[in-house]
Amino acid sequence: MPGADPGHGGTHLAADAEGLTIYYRRDGKGYLLASSQGDSTFAVYRREGSNAYLGQFRIGAGDGLDGAEHSDGSTVLNVPLGDFDKGLFVAHDGENTPATADRENTNFKLVDWDDIADELDLEVDTGGWRPRD
Repeated sequence: MPGADPGHGGTHLAADAEGLTIYYRRDGKGYLLASSQGDSTFAVYRREGSNAYLGQFRIGAGDGLDGAEHSDGSTVLNVPLGDFDKGLFVAHDGENTPATADRENTNFKLVDWDDIADELDLEVDTGGWRPRD
């Protein structure tokens, strides 16, 4: 569930909603992903039709890395890119831990799109849109 501030982003986003990105699929289909900074999640909506809410996810800690907290935005690609053969989701991590030299720092988290798609039962469409076409 979203955090305690549902008034600024409806019932699925906690202030601030910091960024939007689109996962493109064939025939104008796909997903709109919104960064919900207040609860460090990402909400997913259907791109077409009535833009139905499909779920949300969080980038958690693992493999010695912290998760993505207080994200200022994200981007997603449906095309294979290096080791990310089913697409790539990149999120800004506004609170990279541990902080160094008495200073907060930020970084980016890279996630296989198919990991997100599997969790939320979303489609993987690596041929639906080509950014270089």
